[in-house]
Amino acid sequence: MKAILCAIDLNGASERALRAALELAAEKQTSLIALFAYRLLEHNGEGIAEYRRKTEVAARDAFDVLMKKIQADKTHVPVEFITEIGFMADRIEYYVRSNKVSCVVIGQQLAITMNEHKGLTFNHFLNAIKIPVLIVPEVVVETV
Repeated sequence: MKAILCAIDLNGASERALRAALELAAEKQTSLIALFAYRLLEHNGEGIAEYRRKTEVAARDAFDVLMKKIQADKTHVPVEFITEIGFMADRIEYYVRSNKVSCVVIGQQLAITMNEHKGLTFNHFLNAIKIPVLIVPEVVVETV
């Protein structure tokens, strides 16, 4: 099976999405690509190269902390962390078009923020990529 792609924004909800993606990858005996996409909107007077370097180092550090927190090493799933500049929807579509992934895992809040990308709804995005997408809820509410 091709890799599973987990789209993350490194906020609190990323933990649940990453945990679900790791469990799925372990079950399917495949690897995981963790994708963090960001935009170069403002760089506080820094040069673009320096801003990019700082952003990617901070993202890597946050990702490493997250991986330790969820004890990812116990799953024995190979994980590749990738940072890319651009819209998350575009970056996911790239990996799907490149035939590198078989499934996408995304947190509910990140899915909501992607909803108006290029004037398209999230449903249009789902139909366009034509592979399974697992949307991980922010909070699981148990009923008795």
